[in-house]
Amino acid sequence: MRLGLLAAARITGPAVVEPAAMVEGVELTALAARSPERAARQATAWGVPVVHASYQDLVDDPDLDAIYVATPAALHHRWTLAALDAGKHVLCEKPLAANAVEAREMVVAAEATDRLLMEAFHWRYHPLVGRVREVLDDGRLGSIRHVHGSFCLPDGHVSADDIRWDLTLGGGALMDLGCYPLQWVRWAVGGEPRVVSAEATCPTPDVDGRFGADLVWDDGPTGSIECSMIAEGFDAHLEVVGDHGTLRVTNPLAPQRGSRIELRLGTGDTGDTGETGGTGDTGAAEVSVPGADTTTYQHQLVAFRDAVASNVHPPTSGADSVATMELIDACYRAAGLAPRPSLTSTAGD
Repeated sequence: MRLGLLAAARITGPAVVEPAAMVEGVELTALAARSPERAARQATAWGVPVVHASYQDLVDDPDLDAIYVATPAALHHRWTLAALDAGKHVLCEKPLAANAVEAREMVVAAEATDRLLMEAFHWRYHPLVGRVREVLDDGRLGSIRHVHGSFCLPDGHVSADDIRWDLTLGGGALMDLGCYPLQWVRWAVGGEPRVVSAEATCPTPDVDGRFGADLVWDDGPTGSIECSMIAEGFDAHLEVVGDHGTLRVTNPLAPQRGSRIELRLGTGDTGDTGETGGTGDTGAAEVSVPGADTTTYQHQLVAFRDAVASNVHPPTSGADSVATMELIDACYRAAGLAPRPSLTSTAGD
């Protein structure tokens, strides 16, 4: 698979360039950035042989099979549509679009062109996810009563140089960070929740530095999420409370940087499934994860490569991507904010 890099963003290196060196069947072929100087510099650093003068030139490159889109979220729609129209498969950074309207259009375009459009929620492809799913499905927790997801970072306050604080580029904590816990809780429970209430802290007009929301599923479970770009420390976790116990996953985002799966049951035995540690009313069992030190990005690139080859849609594509954006939009509305606006200028050229 000959892959082009559309934008030399901070995420491009860890998300694609580094894992490409470990994944067979993926060749980094070309790169384009808004600045020709940056494109040339990063192409040299990353060992990419071809540098294009513009995003459009990259999209039109006949030697590419697929394109990785790493622009700000507000530009995902424009350049994903262009890439699909040019016959390229697309791995698009999360969140898929600025809003649900754009996401639907992108998914429809992928179907119409018979190309793969995969959203880069890298956490979803790590072995930890399968291990957590096993625990959720084996019945020991009983029925799920409540689920909570959190992703908070001490990244600091408003900066004119940080695209995450730019409303027109799709800025905000919910877009940048909160999209992860929203996915975690949706994945844990299954089905789509409704937003009961939401609250945003906006250090700059209409751009949330901190966001929280309460959710409910029609069949009973409740949920909540929180995210912050202005937190005092780092926190990333998923907690699932059932009739018979609680499951806590520390750092489901990037298990390769250290994570834990802890199962605490209210009745004595956790069963023989690879757990270690205390059990029963007073202890938590730690669930082992084979391959926990492998990177989420490596697994994501393998999944994208295989999906392109097999024409089988991966989990973070199609209806799932639209549902994520619909929930993000609903959260913003519940907090008294508008969904992120579509970008009408040509700022991405």
